[in-house]
Amino acid sequence: MSNKELLRKLIIDALKKDFETANNAANSAKETATSKETVAENKYDTFGLEASYLAHGQSIRVNELAEAIELYSNLSFKKFNEDDNVDVTALVTLETEKNSNKYFFLGPVAGGLKLHWEGNNIMVITPSTPLGRQLLGKQLDDTIELHIKSNHIIYEIIAID
Repeated sequence: MSNKELLRKLIIDALKKDFETANNAANSAKETATSKETVAENKYDTFGLEASYLAHGQSIRVNELAEAIELYSNLSFKKFNEDDNVDVTALVTLETEKNSNKYFFLGPVAGGLKLHWEGNNIMVITPSTPLGRQLLGKQLDDTIELHIKSNHIIYEIIAID
């Protein structure tokens, strides 16, 4: 199994764990929403209505996770070389101004997912995030500048895998 295949497995395993948790929560919320005990006793009793909103939101999350699992299962992971531009499925190593490294996997979905792989903490980001937008199309040795609240952060791309 290549390194990227192991990364794919870790992403899918994390998504499956989240799916299981969300599915259990959705089922619990659905049971609560449809229970005889949640029937409104008066017009101010909104417990049942709130439970149905929660069940609906959880079911949407379950569907999103199922789609993400399917997407990552069938996604072609590109093998990048030092002349390639950053694109989806790139594992990008960024160096901070303080000479520490940060690792990001540019995925199509599941942004914010945190993994530990090959001794490093990796965060999945998507092209819709500020950092993802900045990285798309960049190359090795390019710099990225982010303004987050009052912080000005500069990264240098030191590896694209």
